[in-house]
Amino acid sequence: MIYIVIPTYNEAENIISLIDKLEALEGDYRIIIVDDNSPDGTAEIVAELGQRWGNILVHRRPGKLGIGSAIREGMERALSFPDCQNVVTMDADLSHNPQDIPRLLKAAEEEDVGLIQGSRYIKGGGIIGWNFRRKLQSRIANLITKLLFGLPNEVTTYFRVYSRESAKVVVERVSTHKYEFAVASALAIKDHGLKIREVPIVFVNRTQGKSKLKTSDALVWLALIFKMFLSRQLNRVDLVRFLKFCLVGGSGIL
Repeated sequence: MIYIVIPTYNEAENIISLIDKLEALEGDYRIIIVDDNSPDGTAEIVAELGQRWGNILVHRRPGKLGIGSAIREGMERALSFPDCQNVVTMDADLSHNPQDIPRLLKAAEEEDVGLIQGSRYIKGGGIIGWNFRRKLQSRIANLITKLLFGLPNEVTTYFRVYSRESAKVVVERVSTHKYEFAVASALAIKDHGLKIREVPIVFVNRTQGKSKLKTSDALVWLALIFKMFLSRQLNRVDLVRFLKFCLVGGSGIL
């Protein structure tokens, strides 16, 4: 069974169309909507759709607690079902095309692949509806994560397929709760020894509702990414020091 986790906040204008498109897909899917107490009634709309379709779960939260924690809680809910084979994550604003899901799932069948990352920055991928400045900001952000952590060309969009194993790794090891979750979760999967593979997608900017990402969020994201990098480097330095200590001590004993 495939579980599709979708975080929502004020997506009443998009959620009906999105779920209709998801329900048109072939195969067995369950949809988990994680709603941060949307004042526009998103959760109530989803609850009504759930009665109609029978395969939709609504996970309500008391307020805006961060997209990362929303995805993690949705993944945890999906993993509570023994039949969960893969977890798909995607945005609710129709920027991710539901018709791409079968293609991403097909790629996930490859051995030892823990994460299929929808990518705007490989051949066949692209962005529609963003101005030059926003495209440049996104490209730079992904270039930074590639240079600092050796991650793929794209790790900042949430259109992904996780294997059950990699989803468990993320739930157990990743505690970040905002936009940096995308990088932290990819790093956790990489550190666990699972492959990350990119599949091209075309991202279409939302036409309904407002974007949740602010300039201040991008600056906070950048600061947290560098903090994450420095933390990992310091841990490696400590490990090197420990190994040197063991070697020096061992040579003294011998």
